[in-house]
Amino acid sequence: MKSIVFLGTNKSGSSYEGIKAAKRLGYETILLTNRTVFVEERECYLEIDDVRIGNMSDTDEIFSAVNDLIVEGKEIDCFISFLDEYAYLAAMLTNIISSTPLTYEPLRIMTDKILTRSYLSGKRYNPLFKVLSSPELIMDEINGLTDLFPLVLKAPQSNGSKDVLLVEDIWQYQKGVKQLRRKDPEMPILVEEYLEGPQFLIEVVVNNSIVTIAAIVEQEVTKGERFIITGYSICPEMTVEQLAGLKETVFSIIEDFQLRNGTCHLEMKATDKGWKLIEINPRMAGGAMNRMIEEAFGYNLAEQTIMLYAGLEPNFTKVHENAVYTHYLIVGTIGKLLKVSGCDSAKQQAGIIEVFTKVENGQMVTPPRSMGQRYGYVLAAADTKDQAKECAINGAQLIQFYLQPI
Repeated sequence: MKSIVFLGTNKSGSSYEGIKAAKRLGYETILLTNRTVFVEERECYLEIDDVRIGNMSDTDEIFSAVNDLIVEGKEIDCFISFLDEYAYLAAMLTNIISSTPLTYEPLRIMTDKILTRSYLSGKRYNPLFKVLSSPELIMDEINGLTDLFPLVLKAPQSNGSKDVLLVEDIWQYQKGVKQLRRKDPEMPILVEEYLEGPQFLIEVVVNNSIVTIAAIVEQEVTKGERFIITGYSICPEMTVEQLAGLKETVFSIIEDFQLRNGTCHLEMKATDKGWKLIEINPRMAGGAMNRMIEEAFGYNLAEQTIMLYAGLEPNFTKVHENAVYTHYLIVGTIGKLLKVSGCDSAKQQAGIIEVFTKVENGQMVTPPRSMGQRYGYVLAAADTKDQAKECAINGAQLIQFYLQPI
């Protein structure tokens, strides 16, 4: 039986739906992970056939686990990861061991925010940026940017809005640098200009140098201490042709990275200076993204990604076209969760496709400092974007998180 090896997964969202898709396609699914929950609660993860626990931060240990699988006679069609930290390694292993010609080097660059900005330096879509590399010269390095506040500070490996800070003056800048360097005093910090404008997520699949824009998703950003996406909208009538210059910019970015076979998603803003790249990630987006695209167009992007990695032809034929909106659930205060109510009522509302919560009673919850601190979502579909959004928000308003303050 042919196998697919997954490097890491979350318990839900796009990464786990990739495992489900591989199972539907008839593969044996093997998971390499450091999360013992997938062994301790095997009955909850029936789509995983084989779990190997190891230190996923040790590349040599991952290679050893892969060698064990080969020695055992596993017929591995591909390695894949829907998580940033393993996407490059999975693509490289697929290229070397399974012979699917994935271009993995661009994925390594995408994983590091500073490498990405430096690699794209001078490109018209790349925002103004500066790298703070010397702890002793922090104030000197910022002097040339003081007229550009607000600015955004980022750690090199930030994802899901973790370690991404908006600073509006010198005092916030100093505080932000100290906060980011708390984990690693020698860590370089990326400073970028803050850009105004509507923000979009673009899912991209490249097969034999042919670039397919699999989905364009409008994002609603809640700007607080962090940039948290609380709303996602896929509108069938919103095409690349309606967003002047988007297709050309996306194609330019993919060409500049020389990505010939692989997947990624971009976050871009339409500014008064043209389209600007906020970030690029070496995988499809997580959370509800796979479900949204399937409800909007009828194809499963996680499944098509697996097809690509396995050396097969992905298919992006639209089965239907619906407007889809996902509203994410967050809390406004810190506390211990006592219960969540209203989910069943929300599911009964018109247009609601799915209501999902991931927090358990007794768990500490907090206002979001990263995308991981969104505690669920309501996904709705309708004929138009506004109708889908209204349905999702109406459903979300019925859901209550009861907290014990601390």
